[in-house]
Amino acid sequence: MQNIVSASSADDARSDAHASGVDSLRSGVLSARQVIFFVIAAAAPLGFSVGAIPLAIGRGGIGTAGILLVCGAILAVFSVGYVAMARHIRKVGGLYLFVTAGLGRPLGLGSAFLAVMAYAVASIGSIGAFAIFTQHTAHSLLHWDTPWELWAFLAVAAMGLVGLLGVDINARVLGIVVTCEIVLLLVFAVAVTLSGGAEGLSATAFSPHAVFGSDLGPMMAIAITAFAGFEATVLFAEEVRDGHRTIRRATYGAISVMMVLYAFVCWAVVQSFGDAGAVEQANSDPTNMFFAAAENFIGLWLAQTLSVVVVTSWFAAVLAFHNAAARYLFALGRDRALPPVLGRVQQRTGSPWVASAGLSAFTLVVVSVFATAGLDPYLDLFVLCTTPAVVALPVLTCLASVAVFAYFLRNRRGLPVWQVWFCPLLAAAALAFVAWLIVDQLSLFTGRSGVVNIFLALFVPAAVLFGCARALWLRQGQPDTYERLAP
Repeated sequence: MQNIVSASSADDARSDAHASGVDSLRSGVLSARQVIFFVIAAAAPLGFSVGAIPLAIGRGGIGTAGILLVCGAILAVFSVGYVAMARHIRKVGGLYLFVTAGLGRPLGLGSAFLAVMAYAVASIGSIGAFAIFTQHTAHSLLHWDTPWELWAFLAVAAMGLVGLLGVDINARVLGIVVTCEIVLLLVFAVAVTLSGGAEGLSATAFSPHAVFGSDLGPMMAIAITAFAGFEATVLFAEEVRDGHRTIRRATYGAISVMMVLYAFVCWAVVQSFGDAGAVEQANSDPTNMFFAAAENFIGLWLAQTLSVVVVTSWFAAVLAFHNAAARYLFALGRDRALPPVLGRVQQRTGSPWVASAGLSAFTLVVVSVFATAGLDPYLDLFVLCTTPAVVALPVLTCLASVAVFAYFLRNRRGLPVWQVWFCPLLAAAALAFVAWLIVDQLSLFTGRSGVVNIFLALFVPAAVLFGCARALWLRQGQPDTYERLAP
């Protein structure tokens, strides 16, 4: 009976939404391969490899290569229940609807606000990384001395324009960028492998001692960010072909590609300097670690090519995070949890244009504040803006794991216990531990201590509590709207 009422409420919501000018996203325009491009682009494989892997090696050790496999395995375990539940969640809303279905509307809406905050600040912060890498590339290749603000504002304008286009156009743009990134990383890793590295090939980076040594915290805290945005596959549920099958393939495909690629590339850069030399290089000159290895083992042309594609990698991340945040806002607008205007789509392209334009305007304001204050694009705009997202993403995924367990605890729907009970609980425990590690090592991300880290971490519970409060207010003042929050 409860399922029938929920389905009826959902149908009523769609009918009301359509009558008020809120439309549906275009269906059947995305394949599993295109969804994988969105997810991998959000993780910025080349940007992460060049900017974060050296930091993880320097702070934690060469076992980072093995930790990347561990993180991928944790998310693969999570995906077992996640994919099973995705069959029953067809509305756009991502993990917001998963948490709602499993743990109730208040906590579900709290997770939605958490997701919007995480993806929005990740997109804004990534503009800082894009700007500084573009500035450096323009100087080294073209001898142009340009302010980072120029590239930041150009990125905001480009993000706003591409975000208004159809999702299939976005997929083509990201597909080209991600393909170039993966090819270059594989060229580098294969070249190092075939050459035998600096001191001969070694598997020490995957040994239990290196992976689970005393520096597990820094490695885990940085490595988990490599998979940022993988859960966004369900955000495109209304736009994919062959619904459940496409989401299943995209989820496992994205995790598999990322974990194998990152581990291989990380291992290769360690081999390019040797086990001891890699840690020394990562601590002394982390930002140039990949470029130096590429020039040494392949040639200057690859180092220069990497410097160019790193720029496009960061823009792809900006665009992918922007798309994810826009679709969460679209879902909240369509469900009337936020102003319904956010649930409008562009008739010709099918994009959630109001949500996208609103995010673009907010991004412009934040970037302008940082630029006017004379703050650093990397240490301030990138690090400070993305820190809440680094904490929020494993917390959000942990909540979803618990929600999957709670959902199937009421009715297993004929599925095996290991799939819908054991795997979600195991993933929840692992993700809770990862979240604790990240908070405990937050100073590694911010380079700051004390009140600043506490303030940034508090964005996460604040977003959840604000969403819960909004849900309770709707239950009291707008019960019809509250009922529409059902998945």
